[in-house]
Amino acid sequence: MLASLLAVDRTRLTLLCETVTLVAGQVLGQPRGRMTHAYFPMGAVVSLSLGTAGKGDNLEVALVGREGMVGLPLLLGGTVSEVFATVTSPGQAMRIGAAALRAALSASPSLAQRLHRYLLVSLAQAAQSAVCTRHHRLDKRLARWLLMAGDRVRPSQLHATHESLSTRLGVRRAGITRAAAILQQGQLIAYRRGEMTLLDRKGLEAVACACYAADESSYRRLMRSKAVT
Repeated sequence: MLASLLAVDRTRLTLLCETVTLVAGQVLGQPRGRMTHAYFPMGAVVSLSLGTAGKGDNLEVALVGREGMVGLPLLLGGTVSEVFATVTSPGQAMRIGAAALRAALSASPSLAQRLHRYLLVSLAQAAQSAVCTRHHRLDKRLARWLLMAGDRVRPSQLHATHESLSTRLGVRRAGITRAAAILQQGQLIAYRRGEMTLLDRKGLEAVACACYAADESSYRRLMRSKAVT
């Protein structure tokens, strides 16, 4: 996200940010919680989910990595989160205070336009996730999730237990075990002690439901303007 901004906007924004290290499990926001900062992940990955606090029934609606931003309500003048934002993969991020972000948006229409386009991307992807959850087979949904996570993490080795995946995809753990076995039998992934390695990305793309390609298409279409460096 930061690299795609106009050079002047990137400089303006980064001067207002601080670099922070996010750890796995860290909560950056929760429903009805006040938002004091926005985050631009550089190596970390953050899961956005909906559910009931303390019930363990959260359903993931989006993943945010270096392509995006956590704290979208701040772009519209909001100060309260409507989702749980939880770090799933540790790493660094650029953090900016809510007031500083509002000032930067007011000072630069091009920055505001760019970040608002990402807001549209997030809405499109959340809607796509709803369709995916309702209509697609679990092995295809798992392949989609692995591709999305792999896009945001380098190298393509993910820390993901069957338990955590069942929570994110809103299914029973036994279902994840069966779906992962299908992908392993196809030599698309390797799984050992909570670590998943993507062995055949092209193969995963062939197995994944059409939602993955739709997500990629919406991002390219809505974020089509290029930065001037």
